[in-house]
Amino acid sequence: MPEARIVWRGFALNKRTVAMVQAAEKQYRSKFKIMQGSYNKGGVEASAGTHDGGGAVDIDVAELAPAQRKAVVLALRQVGFAAWLRTPAQGRWPYHVHAIACGDKDLSRGAAIQVAEYRRRRNGLANRGKDDGPPGCYGMTWELYLKAHPAPVPVAVPDSTISLGAMSYASTHDAMNGVWGADRARVVAWAAHPKVGAITRAETIPPAGVPWHLHFQRVLRKVQVKFKLPETGSFTEGVAAVMKRYGYKITA
Repeated sequence: MPEARIVWRGFALNKRTVAMVQAAEKQYRSKFKIMQGSYNKGGVEASAGTHDGGGAVDIDVAELAPAQRKAVVLALRQVGFAAWLRTPAQGRWPYHVHAIACGDKDLSRGAAIQVAEYRRRRNGLANRGKDDGPPGCYGMTWELYLKAHPAPVPVAVPDSTISLGAMSYASTHDAMNGVWGADRARVVAWAAHPKVGAITRAETIPPAGVPWHLHFQRVLRKVQVKFKLPETGSFTEGVAAVMKRYGYKITA
C-alpha cells in the first residue's frame, strides 16, 4: 500500500517521512526549516524529479554555520535518510540539505536511484562523485532506527491515588488495611517499575524477618537517592511531587 499523505508545516509529505524528520530534529535538538516537500511533480526543475513522489524533503541551511549544516545531514542520516549537503557550487540552488527517506513506498524513480547511489557511498548527483557527507549510516532505515530507539513505555497507573496520611503511617507501622495497604503496594510497585528503577522487583516485599515499616523506609530512601531528594526514609512532599509527574494523584 502507498504511504499515507498529509500536509505538514505547509508541505505535502507522508506520515512516515514526517516521523523521520521529527526524529532527526530531536537528534539535532532544533527544528528544521523545510524548503521543499514531496509529491511535487515538476515543481523544481533542479530536483530532477526526486521530489515527484514521496519520501523527499529539502531543508534550508543557508543561514547555518558549516558545522551546523553537517550536523543536520548527520541527524537525517541517523534516522534513515539518504541525505547530502547541496551547495551553490554544485548547481543552481542555495545551501540546503537534500534528503530521501530510504525504504519509502512512494519514491520516484529518481529518488530511488539516489538511495541506491547513497548505498554505494556516492553523492547522488549526476557526476556520481564520492559521498561528501558524514559516513557510517549507509545501511540505516527508519525501521532499524525504531528498533534501536523504541518508544518509552509509560509507568502503568491502574489506580493512581496515593494518600499522604497512609504513607506517613506506613513508615512506622506494619499492618496496613484496606485502601491504605493498597497505597503502599502502589508506591512500592512504582519504585520497582523499569522506567523508575529505584528498586528491583525482588524488593517489592521485605526480606524474611524484616518488618514492613522498616522495609518501606528503605524503599523510600532508595527513591529519594534516585531522584536526588533529602534522604529521610519517609514519604515526603518531594516524593509525592515526583509521583505526580508520573501521573499519580496525591491526597491528604
